[in-house]
Amino acid sequence: MDLRRESVAGLAKEVRTGKLAAREVVGHALERIVALNPTLNAFVAVDGDRAMEAAAAVDEAVAAGRDPGPLAGIPLAVKDLEDAEGFVTTCGSTTRAGRAPASSDSALVARLKAAGCVVVGKTNTPEFGWKADTENALFGRTVNPWNIDHIAGGSSGGSAAAIASGMVPLATGSDGGGSIRIPSSCCGLSGLKPSLGRVPTGGPHAPDWHELSTRGVMARRMADVVAGLEVAVGPDPTDLRSLPRAEASWSKALDAPKLPARVVWSPTLGYAPLDDEVRGACERAIEVVESLGVDVVEADSIFDRDPVDEWLLLTMVYNLRSLARSTRRAAHRVGPTSTPSSPRRSTTRPSTSRRSIWSGPRTPVTT
Repeated sequence: MDLRRESVAGLAKEVRTGKLAAREVVGHALERIVALNPTLNAFVAVDGDRAMEAAAAVDEAVAAGRDPGPLAGIPLAVKDLEDAEGFVTTCGSTTRAGRAPASSDSALVARLKAAGCVVVGKTNTPEFGWKADTENALFGRTVNPWNIDHIAGGSSGGSAAAIASGMVPLATGSDGGGSIRIPSSCCGLSGLKPSLGRVPTGGPHAPDWHELSTRGVMARRMADVVAGLEVAVGPDPTDLRSLPRAEASWSKALDAPKLPARVVWSPTLGYAPLDDEVRGACERAIEVVESLGVDVVEADSIFDRDPVDEWLLLTMVYNLRSLARSTRRAAHRVGPTSTPSSPRRSTTRPSTSRRSIWSGPRTPVTT
């Protein structure tokens, strides 16, 4: 089994039909985590026993003839910026490491679990998700599975590294300024930032980057991203911005896509330098789009200047909201947002609370 090559829909179908046990899939994921995480530092907490219990419940549902869900038995990693029941949500910050484990799941995690996914653990993130390098004082840095001397990007770098290395096929992420797209690019995944309101961000607290950040799923290929979003999108009563669920199936649209009549293509947006290799890849994609009959309109300029200053102003205001949830005593422990100059990997097994909640498979594993 290689979770880098298996499709999410294909694995779930084999579990639903009884050709493959959810315990086999989840057990394989846990073995990969034990073997690779000490080097990559993608996971900061894992509960193997609870994951295997959840996988057994999926297998029992299949054996009893009950529908286990469209994503039956899929091992799921959860970015440590959102709640997963039983795990501490540290946000990669020492100011939150001593908190009690979450008593419930975020809306996104709850929907993925209801669809049959099995949460195996939490993945690393820069402190509060504030930079594009997944490194923090609490857990250290996540490195790139393709080259451990390189970073995995951020802020969903732990999720990206876990997927790219075959620890899990599916993970949650969030994106306010590239936090899904940057690590997806660094680690060779198909990354998509969903539109605001598609995946609800409700719950007891408003999201910190309220008008910028959205939650989503991460996977190797776009069809797997769509399979995860298919069960995640839709309104939630605690998120007033959440959009109604579309009537059309996103997964079925992959087989019969409705192409737009016209698209706009702007290589530099009017201000940004563009790498020649990136330009070439984009131009090849544009040629394919044109060959399918879409009218491509090239625009030299979208912005008169780089809009990053306005974006940074918004993010600083939103960051203050995050800090307001910490006591004055703890706020001074928030680390700098600049990226350290050299990679640093954690040398200890990760934990996220006063007691370790790392629990690997009970039997020895080999690479």
